[in-house]
Amino acid sequence: MDGDIPIRFLIVLAMDGDSSEVRISRLAPAYYLFRDAHAEVVLATPSGGFPDLTSELRQTAHPEPSTRRFLADRAARDDLADTLHLGQIVTEDFDAAFCIGLSGPLWLADGVAATIRTFLTSGKPVAIVPGRHLDITPEGASGGLLILGDSESSPLLSAHALLKVALERRDARPTTD
Repeated sequence: MDGDIPIRFLIVLAMDGDSSEVRISRLAPAYYLFRDAHAEVVLATPSGGFPDLTSELRQTAHPEPSTRRFLADRAARDDLADTLHLGQIVTEDFDAAFCIGLSGPLWLADGVAATIRTFLTSGKPVAIVPGRHLDITPEGASGGLLILGDSESSPLLSAHALLKVALERRDARPTTD
């Protein structure tokens, strides 16, 4: 990647409420796309620390190559074990956010939704692979860009779109030389 400062992505695992939509198979494609592009990746959850994905960690057979890679990668598992608390997130430190499992109203709720709203109102791109019932009204993407997808291929496709947008935004910034 060009430039001295790497692109920084926040990946938010919306583990509050029904977290059945948060799985390593949804995290791994985006995580490795960003890492393989030499971007910095920071993982966050509502409470910080290790998210409860124990059942998936204990499975021995995973069909997705990125999931197998994640489970074999000690650094990735360490990142997962030491997620940041949402209160530790400073939006200005990141170029974009990727969220897995967000459910409920985006503009009326707190927690994960508030973090995503902050990115959007700051004009930053956000990709969401939603949980069961995501409601983006009344303000939609506000000043940012909102990428939504809810299929098996959505994590990787939306991560590609987010990476492309973050790179183009970085290239469009005026230089301070």
